[in-house]
Amino acid sequence: MTAVEEVKARIDIVEVVGAYVRLQKAGRYFKANCPFHNEKTPSFYVYPDRQNWHCFGACSTGGDVISFVSKKENLDFTGALRLMAERAGVELQSDGPRRQEIKGLQDANEAAALFYHGLLPNSPAARAYINQRGLDQKNVSDFQLGYAPPGWNTLRDHLTSRGYSESQLVEAGLLVEGDRGPYDRFRDRLIFPIRDDRGRIVGFGGRVLPRPEPPEGPGGDGESQPGAKYVNTPQTSVFDKGSLLYGLDRARDAIRGTGTAVIVEGYMDVIAAHQFGHRNVVASMGTALTERQAALLQRFAERVVLAMDADEAGSAANLRAIQVVAAAERPSKVAGRARNLDVRVVALPRGKDPDELIRSSGEDAWPNAVDSARPVVDHLIAVVSAGLDLVQPRDRSQLVAEVMPAIADVTDPVLRAHYLQRLSRLARVSEDELRRELRRRPRQRAGDAAAARAEDGAPSAATPLRLKAGSAAREAYLLSLLHRVPALAEQGRALEEELFYISENRELFRRWRLSEPVTEDESELWELYQIVIGSNLPITETNEAETAFLDCVHRLQHAKIRAVKEASALALAEGEAGVRPGQVASIARARMGAGSAEETQEDDATAIAASQLLQDMEAGLRFHRRLIEGSRSDQQG
Repeated sequence: MTAVEEVKARIDIVEVVGAYVRLQKAGRYFKANCPFHNEKTPSFYVYPDRQNWHCFGACSTGGDVISFVSKKENLDFTGALRLMAERAGVELQSDGPRRQEIKGLQDANEAAALFYHGLLPNSPAARAYINQRGLDQKNVSDFQLGYAPPGWNTLRDHLTSRGYSESQLVEAGLLVEGDRGPYDRFRDRLIFPIRDDRGRIVGFGGRVLPRPEPPEGPGGDGESQPGAKYVNTPQTSVFDKGSLLYGLDRARDAIRGTGTAVIVEGYMDVIAAHQFGHRNVVASMGTALTERQAALLQRFAERVVLAMDADEAGSAANLRAIQVVAAAERPSKVAGRARNLDVRVVALPRGKDPDELIRSSGEDAWPNAVDSARPVVDHLIAVVSAGLDLVQPRDRSQLVAEVMPAIADVTDPVLRAHYLQRLSRLARVSEDELRRELRRRPRQRAGDAAAARAEDGAPSAATPLRLKAGSAAREAYLLSLLHRVPALAEQGRALEEELFYISENRELFRRWRLSEPVTEDESELWELYQIVIGSNLPITETNEAETAFLDCVHRLQHAKIRAVKEASALALAEGEAGVRPGQVASIARARMGAGSAEETQEDDATAIAASQLLQDMEAGLRFHRRLIEGSRSDQQG
């Protein structure tokens, strides 16, 4: 049994899916409204006996537990596998012993957070600051705010007494190496635990609290002295400031629901926003938006709004850096195609931070500010042109020089044409001249590079499918053909990923189609990849390979449609139970005659059964159409 198979064997798909949607028991299976598209009648089914799922509705796709988590969390195969492996308690070979070390660091952080949180009531200064900022007890508890006492060894002594080594605590960033041994990094500070998007504590931020005199100590760490307003955990194996967003673990559902993430700078801004009901707000912790943060946000959001103070919003250099990040194409794991984040900027009123705006400017002030955010390029044009005299040719030249790089990074041709037209009017330069300038700025995108590698020949479910050994073998055989016979590349890239029902096979096909390599570090996928590329193919001619390819595709499609038909018939039979004979058919005929599948005024059970009847009829038509096509192919052969 491979590690992937062991992960699947230890996980109940009903429990996993049930954490995302409300499942209803229906005979031998469970049903729900599909979590991937809007609908009134449930078309999403989970089959515990076969540990798979399928959507009969608009999605018309399915898979196993890994494919579900991948689609729902917008993770790639490796990310979904690792998430499920942690849940199942399976140690992946690609993680190895280092994974246990990392878990030890995370456990140390969790223990430190509990320690700090427990000390918060003991600090009058910390409580006074929290009251001054207007935080309620619920948010103090939800965000697990704490207090680090002024002693130099308080946390060290507490955690070492519980079995953590000093070297481990130094590696976690909780202690600092000094001349007289390790000492606490955070002292006499309000503590903000920093979590990753899955809620694991990976580091801390500490805000200094006013004291009459700083405590004396061994020194050795300038940034940890009371004079620094904020101190963060340094770069560690689990803490990378440029890859994290404060509050994302609590904001991710709201971001998904609204499609928008709002980025502020400070911890208090995030907590205040959440306290007042604006739960799609996260913080960049003082860093400019990075490529890694943008890639993380793209899993949950389509639009990102940067709430910046007037000085930051007026910095062309800041905005240019943001535009570079925003314009970087990243593959959408769900759609399988590259896309950009829609990054916008809102300049807050001078002298107002998000916390103040939310608390003191009326309940509509913050939503209105977010709604007024402008795309980065629009904001950049406004900022740069505001500081220039566009009557002067030299200033118009400067405007073009500062704005053109941002326009060059816009991948949408319609938007790019719009900005060229606008710049042409402002700078009094013809669009043709600007386009020539644009062509003088070569920029090869990731997708173009992948295509170039491919041209050079470089490696570039309303139903459970009853996967028999033959289907699994055919998937593997098809992958071998695609990897070993270059002449099949064009036909292979026209296939859909959903043809491969086994998650790891689907991932290998995706990698092959996008010319993404499988590395030896990815042990779980590498093992299967070696089998695929090392298979002995009893084929010597290209025409034989093409015949085998088409036959394999045909049989996989046929098996999938037949399984869909069998399962839809099962769902229909159980859905009709308790409904008056003929009632379901009459409703289905009425809907089909009207050319609509909209629900009628009938009771839910009857309406659902009618929808299932229509789905069963459609599945039957597809199945018999495939039989006819196969028969014709055999006769022509």
